[in-house]
Amino acid sequence: MACSRTRSCAISWPTCASFRAPSVLFRANFRIRTLVRDSVTQSFAVETKALVKRYRSVLALAGLDLAIEPGCFFGLLGPNGAGKTTAVSILCTLLRPTSGEARIFGSDVVDERPAVRPHLGIVFQDPSLDTELTGRENLEIHARLYRLSERGTRIERMLEQMALTRDADRRVAALSSGMRRRLEIARALLHEPRVLFLDEPTVGLDVHARRSLWERLEQLRGSGLTLFLTTHAMDEAARLCDRVAILNEGRVVATGAPQELCQQVGGDHIELELDRPEEALPLLRTKPNVQDAWIEKRTVMVKVKHAPTELVALIEELKPQGIRAVRMREVNLEDAFVHFTGHKIDTAGNLE
Repeated sequence: MACSRTRSCAISWPTCASFRAPSVLFRANFRIRTLVRDSVTQSFAVETKALVKRYRSVLALAGLDLAIEPGCFFGLLGPNGAGKTTAVSILCTLLRPTSGEARIFGSDVVDERPAVRPHLGIVFQDPSLDTELTGRENLEIHARLYRLSERGTRIERMLEQMALTRDADRRVAALSSGMRRRLEIARALLHEPRVLFLDEPTVGLDVHARRSLWERLEQLRGSGLTLFLTTHAMDEAARLCDRVAILNEGRVVATGAPQELCQQVGGDHIELELDRPEEALPLLRTKPNVQDAWIEKRTVMVKVKHAPTELVALIEELKPQGIRAVRMREVNLEDAFVHFTGHKIDTAGNLE
């Protein structure tokens, strides 16, 4: 594309300066190629190409390719050690890649760090607030570091948006874990970034705090902000994300909308609690409409093409194995993760 645009430009040179034409033409062509490159690259909020990061003998990222549209709520999914935090650290200019390219709105994260950093808001996995200060004081320090105008107005707006106004003048040490996480998000949004990175933001939160945080993040939709979430919680990604990429051993093995990935897997799931689950597997695997069958904690998991039509027949055939309970559900994002990686993730984020 760049070459064709360059060849189509005609430049005439004064006769008296003909000896200068080659260098001027080179600069003109270079500028045209740069403009063409930027017009393509800047269409993405976040873009990586063949991104590699190696720590001595450990390959953390093995050629990561991402292209995230502005305003997208994007999720990078994978277990602990898959390379999620490494990817975020590179994109946030905190870590240099071994090779490859990464850009934020067209600016290279290595060569153009000063241009990239004002566009970034970051919520790290590990807490980073000063617990001896109040929530408001933490935001005030951040606002001064960024030399923000109208600091008071911005701080009040963020406190209200994250439902922290009433607790703003309490020491951070006295706040709940959920409040602290919301305060970190308020701080990350204070300077109005274009991309908000959230590295495992709900790790360590109880169910109520997780859902409260999800609600706050959902409110950011439609604001034009691009959100980049890393998580091992598939229910979290399914609820929040417009698009996801599944990362396995440093490589993206699948990408798309959560529902699209589930549709690629196909089928329904029937869960059967049996007295003698081991006896059921040989029988199930002979059935033409059973796509797969396995045991999880004495529950037989059966993947079928269409659960409603198969359920009655399966119940009849498995009565001798002692049926205690039967459940039926559609394929979810966790099933898709297992399908594309061959692994399950436990609640702590580790591969089972």
